[in-house]
Amino acid sequence: MEILEYFQTLKPRPRFFHPRKLVLPEVGSFTLHGARGTGKTALLLEYLHSLDDAEWLYLDAQDPAFALEDIDTDLLEDFLREESIETLAIDHWYPGFLERLPRCDRLILVGREAPATELSLPAYELFPLDYEEFLGFDRSHSPTLAFNRFLRLGTLPAMALSEPEAAPLRLRELFYEAFNDAESRLLLILARFQGRRVSAHQIYTTAREYFRISKDWTYAALKRFEAEKLLFLIPEIDGGSGKKLILYDFVLTRYLNKRQPFPATFDAMIALALLKHGFPFHSAGSFGYRLDESRELILPSPFENEEQFWHKAQKQYSRFQKLDVAKVSVVTVSNRYAFRIGTIDFEAMPFYEWSILNE
Repeated sequence: MEILEYFQTLKPRPRFFHPRKLVLPEVGSFTLHGARGTGKTALLLEYLHSLDDAEWLYLDAQDPAFALEDIDTDLLEDFLREESIETLAIDHWYPGFLERLPRCDRLILVGREAPATELSLPAYELFPLDYEEFLGFDRSHSPTLAFNRFLRLGTLPAMALSEPEAAPLRLRELFYEAFNDAESRLLLILARFQGRRVSAHQIYTTAREYFRISKDWTYAALKRFEAEKLLFLIPEIDGGSGKKLILYDFVLTRYLNKRQPFPATFDAMIALALLKHGFPFHSAGSFGYRLDESRELILPSPFENEEQFWHKAQKQYSRFQKLDVAKVSVVTVSNRYAFRIGTIDFEAMPFYEWSILNE
């Protein structure tokens, strides 16, 4: 009971908070999940402080006390009743933290991965920031300045509230806070494959050149990363072996792989925008991404002007036809243009416009 009394007096507040797009329900039990660093704890704590302090109990499953002391679920239920606590929130929850889910008026579970279906609780997912949400964090007064800050700060809330000059040090802190030694070593390898078609075997064989690492651990870690949505493996439109690898934040990836060229970063920005907006799509290799539910191709082309891209489109027209597309949306850094070749419409717009229009 002592540990429960400790947590009852503990009413932590987030270190920083900015309103998010995701709105949590005012009533009923639910789960909240998302990759580490996406702001789940801050959102939960801000939400709990909208309630009467006496009505809620916050437990952190990662607290060191729980490494040596388990909580008896029956005792937890008794404590909730005796203290008239209506809402129990368990942060960093994972299966096995408790022998069973406690019976209480309202239960909130917060973790990294989507909950098992047998929990039968409404599930809410918190993503990293998309560009529109980033603008809510940003204090710039021009689209160009805001986009430049987005390029330097990325999609993690803690970074979005930082200054670009402090970004490298803040990234270092976040990296070592969020990942253990083995995970951080694997992420260094994954960052080398950003935007490339790769298999789990290739990742393992590359990793073992640098670290002592087992095949079983590597494959299991990749599955965990994918389940948590730290890692996305995008299927190729040609159906061949290997999938295109994209890590969940393009600035963190660039921090881990400082040799990554800007076009690879820009390509990842577009892939992540499509993923966050829920569009089913396939990778079309150097031709970008083909949306599954429409005949549209999303093609990154950060710097080419209209004349340059028109010549490219003329040369590659047969490839566009093979991809069976009616429209090619060209995503640029700042250029705008539109033209038609044969049966295909080509339209270019800056990322900061394209991303918001595709919300």
